[in-house]
Amino acid sequence: MKRILVFTLTAITVLAPSGCQGGSGGTSTNTSGYEIKPAPIHELKIAFAQSYPVQIFLYIKGGLADSATTLNEITKSDLKDHTITVTVTTKRPKDAIASQIYGYFEQNVNLGSNFKSGEIYTVKVNDKNIEFKME
Repeated sequence: MKRILVFTLTAITVLAPSGCQGGSGGTSTNTSGYEIKPAPIHELKIAFAQSYPVQIFLYIKGGLADSATTLNEITKSDLKDHTITVTVTTKRPKDAIASQIYGYFEQNVNLGSNFKSGEIYTVKVNDKNIEFKME
């Protein structure tokens, strides 16, 4: 009985480090083991903070295809020609087995305060747009 137990513990000890890392080397920053895609956008809202100067915030509600998909990154361009472009991506391990339950994420993005009163601005978020007028 002792020999079987020792062999089992030795096999687990030898196999565990290589088995946990998988083909991509574990928690690597290399994105080759992931699918990075634009997030589906469901809802956009603009909010004006009562501050001086007035801060503009963008509320984003988006979708996650399954339980293995997570929010990856939100990037914002500088204001150009009354337009700000926001790119939202999701990340999913390429060969993940996951429950097929659609999920959601919600994020607020500070668009800043560099807006002129009376002007209309457009915010592009992936395949959706929203406009607001600076009062």
